[in-house]
Amino acid sequence: MFSRILVPLDGSELAEQVLPYVASLAKALQADVSLITAMIPVRPLPESFMEQASVNLHQLTTEYLAARADTLRERGLIVDWSVEDGYPSEVIATAALKQPNTLIAISTHGRSGLTRWTLGSVTDRVVHSTKAPLLIIRSRDEDQPAEATLTTVIVPLDGSGLGEQALAPAAALAKALGLNITLVRATPSAADYYKFATYPVPVSEDYSKEVDEDAGAYLAGVKETLQKEGSVSVETALEHGSPAAVIVDLAKNTPDSLVVMTTHGRSGMGRWILGSVTDRVVRHSGDPVLVIHGEE
Repeated sequence: MFSRILVPLDGSELAEQVLPYVASLAKALQADVSLITAMIPVRPLPESFMEQASVNLHQLTTEYLAARADTLRERGLIVDWSVEDGYPSEVIATAALKQPNTLIAISTHGRSGLTRWTLGSVTDRVVHSTKAPLLIIRSRDEDQPAEATLTTVIVPLDGSGLGEQALAPAAALAKALGLNITLVRATPSAADYYKFATYPVPVSEDYSKEVDEDAGAYLAGVKETLQKEGSVSVETALEHGSPAAVIVDLAKNTPDSLVVMTTHGRSGMGRWILGSVTDRVVRHSGDPVLVIHGEE
């Protein structure tokens, strides 16, 4: 499981909205917390101005991170922090490699903080430049509690082995935080088969029913395995429609949920491409998403 949580901050309140989740996870997992800020190279200016600007910005950033670290330490967490020179996505990816079992926790769309990141684009780059798992929080213009409340882990599955790689971290989190687990599978409806068929499909309803039966049996099998391994509360949900839309709707209708899913799961029964599905869920879900990079 995760022994370290790496938290990129840019000085904005929106970026800090990941901190309540970091506090809850770090406490439950007994993980250390590392706060990090990247100092983006300034544009060419007269040397004297560049040097003074760099010193001033570094001082402000140092004070900012030290204050945030102190706040987390007051909750009993072990926290370190650092200011690194470089572009944010590169700094974050490099820092994640320094210690195994690191989880990157980041807000998306935090803007105009001390170091002027645009966290939406930074998050996109980090997802594609590191194999470390990422907890991605969509920031909102509203006050956040000191610690986040979570009740349910939602695990989307497509029937592939790659997609199932989300199960172990999801089960571990559920055990550590006392969460329920909901396994979800999206399949096309009979109407969907007619919609996309390029030739007459007289058995679409029968085929759709067969697919649903197979998908339901698959979910039941995964549920049984998780329960044998110690997960107590496991539910399943079989829905029709676009995988991303099904996941987003389920998350919205499940209070205090966390979606845990693999990116690049392919060729399961439902033939999702979880890379694109994960991207859509992160962009449109108002709930946190834990992205696990699948390995062939």
